[in-house]
Amino acid sequence: MNLVTGERSKFKGIFTALLTPMHEDGSIDFESLSRLVEHQISLGITGFYVGGSTGEAFILTTEERKQVLESVVKTVNGRVIVIAHIGCISTMESVKLARHAEELGADAVSAVVPFYYKVTMKEIREHYETIMSAVPLPMLVYHYPGATSVSLTMDFYTDMSSHSQCIGVKFTSLNLFEMQQIRALCHERFMIFNGHDEVYLSGACAGADGAIGSTFNMMPGPFIQMHDHISTAQRPDMSLLQSLQTEANAVISHMIQYDVIAYEKYILYLQGVLRSPKVRQPLKQLTDGERRQIDDFYRNCALLQDHRVSV
Repeated sequence: MNLVTGERSKFKGIFTALLTPMHEDGSIDFESLSRLVEHQISLGITGFYVGGSTGEAFILTTEERKQVLESVVKTVNGRVIVIAHIGCISTMESVKLARHAEELGADAVSAVVPFYYKVTMKEIREHYETIMSAVPLPMLVYHYPGATSVSLTMDFYTDMSSHSQCIGVKFTSLNLFEMQQIRALCHERFMIFNGHDEVYLSGACAGADGAIGSTFNMMPGPFIQMHDHISTAQRPDMSLLQSLQTEANAVISHMIQYDVIAYEKYILYLQGVLRSPKVRQPLKQLTDGERRQIDDFYRNCALLQDHRVSV
């Protein structure tokens, strides 16, 4: 498979790392999932990253991961890009999910690096090569050392960038020097997606083509505005861009005092998107006191209020 520049360019933009709504009993709420997808599309996102860390993928069953992707692809119906995260520790299981994503018509797949077991760069390369040989879909490497404790080398990125099917990396790290070095070594054909929302603007300056973010579930607006302005302005207004990042970071600064997924689900519940803010065990549930604190913040946050569901 050899993706031409035009085909790659459709992946540039702001992708929501989609949450998985739950009923109070912990089962998946597909009605709320469809409403979340529709709400996000109405706000102007480029596409969805389905079944990643934010989606609680590693505490869903394989069948549930398939069902979530099926629901999203059906609701999207070709209107925006769908990237299916199919990563597992097992290469064989990753291949099974990749084949399922291909059958559904997903636009690309992504896979977190193999973790827990201590494998070398050779085994990690072979892991991705096996998945890519099984399906013709574009592949996005998922680099998240804070969760996996795996650090990828520049030689690894150079190797991946030479593979015609590997379009880039979801780079969830605050090491923006490393991001810049990837851009310098792998050039424009290897796409970089910023993964830490609080440094999106800095990531864009370091060479990111777009972003895949968790907080986009509850407030994609500032990030869409930043990306659109950077992409279209002949001379970007840094004052405007900094103000948008600062506005988003005020929410992120409050959020990190709590569990991130539980916080985002509760905000979406307050915005009228989700019927329940439930997260699945063993993730931390918000206490009544924490909910009251978030209620107070939400009532006084224009940005979050602006992302409510329109009645």
